[in-house]
Amino acid sequence: MNIVVVYPRVRVAEANSMSATDPAGHASLAAAVRDHRAGRLREAVSAYEALLLRTPNDADLLQLLGVALAQLGRHAEGAVRLARSLELQPGRPGVLLNLAQALHTLGREQEALRACESALALDPSLAGGYRTRAAVLTALGRRDEALANAGQAVRLARQDAGAHADLGAALEAVGREGEALECFERATTLDPNLVAAHHNQAVLLARQGQHERALQSLDRALALQPHKAALHGNRGNALKALGRLPEAAESYSLALALEPGNPATLHNRAVVHALLGKHTEALRDYDALAAQGQESGADLIGRGAALVALRRYDEALAPLERATKLLPGEAEAHIQCGMALLNVERNAEAVESFDRALALRPDVPEVLNNRGIALTVTGRLSEALSSFIRSSVLDGNTADTHTNLGIVLKSLGRPLEAATSFDRALALKPNDASARFALAFLYLSLGEFARGWPLYEARFDVPALGNPARRFNAPRWRGSEPLSGKTLLVHAEQGLGDVIQFCRYLPLLTAQGAVVVFEVMPSLEALLATLPGAIRIIGRGEPAPPIDYYCPLLSLPHALKTRFDTIPAPVPYLAAQPERIARWAQRLRALPGMRVGIAWQGNLQVEKLVWARGRSIPLAALEPLARLRGVSLVSLQKGPGLEQLRQVPFADRIVDLSSELDSGADAFLDTAAVMAGLDLVVSSDTAIAHLAGALGRPVWTALNASPEWRWLLKCDDSPWYPTMRLFRQTTAGDWSGVVDEISAALQALAPAWPVGNRATENV
Repeated sequence: MNIVVVYPRVRVAEANSMSATDPAGHASLAAAVRDHRAGRLREAVSAYEALLLRTPNDADLLQLLGVALAQLGRHAEGAVRLARSLELQPGRPGVLLNLAQALHTLGREQEALRACESALALDPSLAGGYRTRAAVLTALGRRDEALANAGQAVRLARQDAGAHADLGAALEAVGREGEALECFERATTLDPNLVAAHHNQAVLLARQGQHERALQSLDRALALQPHKAALHGNRGNALKALGRLPEAAESYSLALALEPGNPATLHNRAVVHALLGKHTEALRDYDALAAQGQESGADLIGRGAALVALRRYDEALAPLERATKLLPGEAEAHIQCGMALLNVERNAEAVESFDRALALRPDVPEVLNNRGIALTVTGRLSEALSSFIRSSVLDGNTADTHTNLGIVLKSLGRPLEAATSFDRALALKPNDASARFALAFLYLSLGEFARGWPLYEARFDVPALGNPARRFNAPRWRGSEPLSGKTLLVHAEQGLGDVIQFCRYLPLLTAQGAVVVFEVMPSLEALLATLPGAIRIIGRGEPAPPIDYYCPLLSLPHALKTRFDTIPAPVPYLAAQPERIARWAQRLRALPGMRVGIAWQGNLQVEKLVWARGRSIPLAALEPLARLRGVSLVSLQKGPGLEQLRQVPFADRIVDLSSELDSGADAFLDTAAVMAGLDLVVSSDTAIAHLAGALGRPVWTALNASPEWRWLLKCDDSPWYPTMRLFRQTTAGDWSGVVDEISAALQALAPAWPVGNRATENV
């Protein structure tokens, strides 16, 4: 809010220049002056101009026209007429004062000052002269002199409300706010209709934090002048300070209706929209500022923050990076930039942004928490742990912080401490889905299924998983309802590997007399048709028959009360088609030595989740396997990751079947048939590993340092897949030790078969 200076009213004097010998002219002039005094300025200007055509050197007419033009806002034209009037008839203090006011409005302060001084030299009792000179001196930054002139104006006109208002403005300018407020109150007492005094009083009250009183003053001013944009804008500021955000937004909108495109008001409304969570509306205001070329550094931050809130992270980076250059000392710019970078997976840069923010605003809990997330993703777990701990001991003692702390502790192999962190998160927020899901992961990893399965139901409520609970026109089956003669729809969820692992439960349901309908991804329909039992397979999106119950696939272990020692693990429970096996066996037979299938890359989208990060192996890391004598490597990789075959120098030592493997609905059947012709499958944590395990094929699975719960902790075998052997990282991100261990184990199994004798050209 800015203090409003109350300028003296432009004087409208009678003109006596029309001769008594020109009664018509005199009558026209009298009518023009009446229009002028009544505020009909355009009519008055037209009449004055017509009269001047007859007497162009009439000083009084020129004065009247100059004043009317200034009152219409045509200050430059008004100044010209007033200056001409003074040339014709100098030495008139009133005209000099009017000229000073017009020049001041035009920003021609030195000329305005000279006109004021000339007026006061002629008439030192002219209170308006001191008021105008005070305004001019204020504009020139000469505040003490301005205060002296405003004080003199009050001494000469003690009952002039405008003079008291001006004195208040001058006192406020030199920091004497208490006295200024008294002047504004005196002005409104003398003239309750003086809008500027009410406005100034509101400005000062707001500055002192008295927002309720400021709002009252603004409402009085608006009752007198409802179409003044600045009043609505300042009312919005007061309402915002009082936390009445919807009303503040409405006031800003009214101000913008009266003064469209005002940069300050657009900015303020954008801020309020953001606080209300109306980020689309906030962005619209910031875009309007950008279109005007009026976007400040603060606006760039606001626009970037709105885009971050709308999850338009790529778009957010441009304004935020500009903001960090314009305002390198503004922590919020670095915070929002870090958020955008974190969400576009430029994690190392996100850490740098958060570090810059913390250098400016140390120990901000939210920033420390987000920094910890970025550090976790980049594998800097010890630093992430420190960041989360710092956040938790500050005001960041939140469920999210303790959940993140627990995830890192689990990844660092400290499960008991992790459980304590998850418990703290749930103590703060008992139904927090993320904390429940993370604790489920921990208990399941420890084999404590009785505690883990109920918590695992929280997976449907964790937004980051993108796995919302589905609803069907039937009740949910929870394990206690009899199934004999009932139709139960089981629907697949999560990834392909999950479906392959947990479809083993469906024959248990048919054994209870259920008619089982299994809804799956279309790519798995043909493979899952090989499940034992009369199970009806339908593709996702196909109409389902009438059902009595439904159950999500990964809720079956909970419903059936699976414990560590009751995992249904007979394999194989899936099968390849004999004709496909025969066709591929003929092709694979030509490979010398031990035939080993390899897969290295999983689902890239899934690996964005914190518990799945880092589970894929770069193909380049598998080079030691390609150097083994007596081993033929066969790529089972399809889709993402296959491009790495063109990037490694040992690609010629890997048989690539991707172009020949079925890529349609029978893709997994084709892969299953190839596996039947292999001696071993080596895979990272992918659907390929699950498929090999479900087929009962020998499979070695390479796991990162903090794998998913299903692989438990530390063991080198799997209760889910009897034919599987597990190889685990000992250092996060380091695959060399795992590959060396696999290579040594393979070398012990493989016959001595020179690499150069492979007849790969026949495969």
